[in-house]
Amino acid sequence: MAGKFVIVFMVNVFVLVYGKKLTQVVMLSRHNIRAPLIDNLEHFSPNAWPVWSYRPAHLTAKGAMLEEYMGEYLKHWLEEENLLSESCPNESEIHIYANTKHRTRESAKAFARGAFRNCDVKVHVIDSEDMDPIFNPVIHNASDAQKTAIIGEMQLKLDALQLQDPYLELENIVELKTAESCTYENICNFANVKDDIFYEVGEEPNIKGPLAQGNSIVDSFLMSYYEGMPSDQVAWGKIKTPEQWKSLAKITKENQNVRFNSTILAKDVAKPLIDYIKNILLKEKPPKFTLLHGHDSNVNSVLAAIGFKGFVLPDQYETTPLGGKVVFQKWHDDDDNKDLLKVHYVYQTTEQLRDGIKLTEENHPQWVQLEIRTCPVDEDGYCDWGNFINYLNLI
Repeated sequence: MAGKFVIVFMVNVFVLVYGKKLTQVVMLSRHNIRAPLIDNLEHFSPNAWPVWSYRPAHLTAKGAMLEEYMGEYLKHWLEEENLLSESCPNESEIHIYANTKHRTRESAKAFARGAFRNCDVKVHVIDSEDMDPIFNPVIHNASDAQKTAIIGEMQLKLDALQLQDPYLELENIVELKTAESCTYENICNFANVKDDIFYEVGEEPNIKGPLAQGNSIVDSFLMSYYEGMPSDQVAWGKIKTPEQWKSLAKITKENQNVRFNSTILAKDVAKPLIDYIKNILLKEKPPKFTLLHGHDSNVNSVLAAIGFKGFVLPDQYETTPLGGKVVFQKWHDDDDNKDLLKVHYVYQTTEQLRDGIKLTEENHPQWVQLEIRTCPVDEDGYCDWGNFINYLNLI
């Protein structure tokens, strides 16, 4: 839409606001559909697991297609808001930067193909087989005080877990008591086993125990489901209702919550990425559009470090959906001559992912408005840009 009108998407609600102009967008994205992270789950079930034609953790062709759909859709939104034109952008207008992993690198390339078709658009990736330090969510501060504080945060979250029902559901689905893990490793249940915290400077904060084991199994189920495998190949056809999916997804949500969603921890592991975002926002002549393609750990830790309020994503089982994007938008209010911030989570629904549905204005992704605790929003969802930048400088 041309001019100074703003279309605000709140799930399926469209509101017109007059007098504001979009001047900059920075998106932080999770990669799209990939193969399961590990391929050695056989010992957790006597049943045969589905066979993937991709290497573990690699983006699938369907994931690339869905990311192209998202790129095409969001480019149209950027054109409607007059931030970008229909023609190919010049190098100074856009910046696309991805982590080194296949799933993030190829997701970024797929987005660029969809958004800037037939254009020569560079996707920036460092030349390394290791994780890019900007995207690597590892512990940096080596002090004993920091270690004590972070382990304390993680333990509080572990102590508050309420996963008895999801664990029992998962045990029944995989038939854990007849699996090799029970026979040879004495892993016969998830519900009554203690998790241990793994903490080491230079490594990701992690958990050893049923939370990590359950996360790997449910992640495999989710990827099979989103990839579009036949129902009898997804958890052997034993997940039949949305309620079962929601229950099992609590395990993956809590895995991320314990590992990356605490304030002190998040500010440490996310600092390189937050600094990178801040530097883009504060450039004298910043790119109009920036896309940063990382992982769920990046999204979770950045949201926690900045201090976003809790939110719910309708029609999704995950808190950080595949291909979902946190969209930081800088708007200029001509009437008051000031800059404002608005943030949305833009993501594809479980149905859109499962069925590979092309995104259109009629069948659009979901837009859920987010709010930062230290940057209160007005009735239209805007907060003061200066307040936002001042808080970023404190992280």
